Amino acid sequence: MTEKWAKGELSRNAMRGWATEQYHWVSNALPIFFDICARAPRDVVRVQLQNYREESDEGHSHIDIMLRFAEANGGKREDIVNGRGLPSTESWWRYQRFAATQPSWIAGVAFNVGTESQSPMLYSKVLPALRNVYKFNEHDIEHFWLHVEADGDEGHGGQGVDLLEKYCTTPELQALALHWVHESARMRWFHFDGIYMHYELGYPLA
Repeated sequence: MTEKWAKGELSRNAMRGWATEQYHWVSNALPIFFDICARAPRDVVRVQLQNYREESDEGHSHIDIMLRFAEANGGKREDIVNGRGLPSTESWWRYQRFAATQPSWIAGVAFNVGTESQSPMLYSKVLPALRNVYKFNEHDIEHFWLHVEADGDEGHGGQGVDLLEKYCTTPELQALALHWVHESARMRWFHFDGIYMHYELGYPLA
């Protein structure tokens, strides 16, 4: 899906579907920040609360800019908000919330790292096509350039890596973190597979 998107060959229906599924993922995954906070050190809590505010800020929420991109591709905000994500999307956010309730907060943070650290690479690949082939205005594609600019070393993924490096001081804790980063990457790509199969290939996953 990403390679096709980067070439400007992905349908607008699939891009609308991508934004729709991103909305259902983020809006359902928000409780993870508090699940992590319940058992984490203070500096970890500060980062989680900062991330929560960015995702849900009423004045400029990440959820809103995803819906904006969906609307730019023909989606209806009310239908998306009142709808339900694909089973592959639901599997992702349910697994993410499961990770966040593990006995060690490291599982939840590592899961976030596995998700957030992929965004700059993926979005930087599709941004040129969004601008030059699909001809979106910058307002409609804010989600993409915002995450490319903000999610590097100082973004959510980078902050999570710093915390894991600080607290994963034994081989056992390092193995725990690596396990959940890997699980996160697997589930995010399953989520992408669902989008591509349903919205691009027409397979009725819903």
